[in-house]
Amino acid sequence: MLELLYSLAFRPYVTLFLLAFLTLSWLEQGMLRTFIWLVTGFLVALAAEWGSINHGIPFGYYAYHYEALENDLIVFGVPFFDSLSFVFLSYVSFSFAQFFLSPHWHRGFNVQRVTSRDLRNSATMLFVGAFFMMVLDWITDPVAHLGKHWFLGDIYHYPEPGWHFDVTLANYGGWFIVGWVIIFINQRVDVALAKREQFGGKPLQLQYVPGKGLFAPLFWFGIVIFMLGMTAWLGWGYDLAQVPVVEHEVFVAEIRKLFIAGAFIIAPIAVLAWVHLTRLDGQPSPEQLNVWLKDYPSVKLKARLDI
Repeated sequence: MLELLYSLAFRPYVTLFLLAFLTLSWLEQGMLRTFIWLVTGFLVALAAEWGSINHGIPFGYYAYHYEALENDLIVFGVPFFDSLSFVFLSYVSFSFAQFFLSPHWHRGFNVQRVTSRDLRNSATMLFVGAFFMMVLDWITDPVAHLGKHWFLGDIYHYPEPGWHFDVTLANYGGWFIVGWVIIFINQRVDVALAKREQFGGKPLQLQYVPGKGLFAPLFWFGIVIFMLGMTAWLGWGYDLAQVPVVEHEVFVAEIRKLFIAGAFIIAPIAVLAWVHLTRLDGQPSPEQLNVWLKDYPSVKLKARLDI
């Protein structure tokens, strides 16, 4: 237990993102489902990373540098914080997918996402959630691969570097698969728990928080901005003392290209998210509100919506 706490303390940004996940998930799906997502997400990610470092499935082959991980808890050859990161990355991507595919009730900044249980657990939501998780990796992994130049550390490498800033395409495919599996498992869990709750006459009660519908996109884009910010610092503010002089020009050029490539990936998603949120016909119908409140009853929310 002490080793686990020490590992999290050594990676404070992981702890921060984990706390954000716990808060968002608790507000959106309650404590029990949050705990189940935490456990299942970690175990699926751990199995996937173990399979990759030993058999190349599903991320392709890569190797950890254990001498750079002496302060981290290692589970079956995999850094604990690495598998843990899949928990909050998968959930925030799933929640962001719900933001994109749902209507929104809003009065100013008080945005409430109107997502019925059927929509939440649909195949479309599963695909889009896994896709958004893969997009996060398009931004994250190329910068993580440069960890020796920032506080992440030089923790891994690909024996055969890939085409996207040395990251393999198999890695991105693996992220989609792992995200799909984590989300699928928890969608089925939600269906089973909902049936039990309805049978017992105790449907899930969620907290009403003004602006809750904005939390998922802010969290998702917060991760993106964190990684793009690190990329920008490496490209424009990094002390090149650790880079051989003959490689300075190439290093700076490649990092700046990486930043621009990441910005080009994220910009259309940000624009579409803004358009979806502000479009005039995006308000939910009375029927959609009633179905939503039947799935997730809340006296305070119902009063606030004037239903």
